[in-house]
Amino acid sequence: MNSVLGAGDQWSMGLCFPGCCTAQGPVTGPEEVSGYEQGFLTVQCRYNSGWNNYKKYWCRGAYWKSCKILVETDASEQLEKKNHVSIKDDQTHRIFTVTMEDLRMSDAGIYWCGITKSGTDPMFKVSVNIDPELTTIPAILTSTPTMEDIGMENIIKEQEIQSSLFIWSLLSSLSFQLLVFVVFPLFLSMLSAVLWVNRPQRSSEGGEVGLVKTHSSVA
Repeated sequence: MNSVLGAGDQWSMGLCFPGCCTAQGPVTGPEEVSGYEQGFLTVQCRYNSGWNNYKKYWCRGAYWKSCKILVETDASEQLEKKNHVSIKDDQTHRIFTVTMEDLRMSDAGIYWCGITKSGTDPMFKVSVNIDPELTTIPAILTSTPTMEDIGMENIIKEQEIQSSLFIWSLLSSLSFQLLVFVVFPLFLSMLSAVLWVNRPQRSSEGGEVGLVKTHSSVA
């Protein structure tokens, strides 16, 4: 796969040196990717025009000359998978995608995007980090109100306020009507009755105010 790189190869590969490719090299990718234990991660490696029909691979190892190929295409766009690693080449957009599933902490390390060719392969170094598995926290402790939830709460509060105002207005109206049409007339009636009972009485002869005296006839 990999041989010692000569000076002529360095120039023809477009600034692609042993163990490293620059952004102008035939193949590029992310310098660092991360994933969670028991999860998965995806790496997209891009390559220049003219490399479409070459085999693409994903290998692991700190040194580019001795890295171990984990999965490789057959120079087509067919998905290839080995163990928990898969690779697929999109030759139209010149991108091959590597997916690592069921990640383990031991998967952390140095990997390479590579293109198989005679002589030294164009390669790009990618550092893979694996973080501990995420622990599940009850939703009641982690959930935060969304804008929709806040909007619904505001609508409910506004409806409650409007209902309270309506009920208060209704009660006030009933109280006022009760006062005007029942209590006040009843009060006037009672007052009139009291005044009628306590009214001053005069004699038929126009005497002083007082009780009417009765005269018994003498037989």
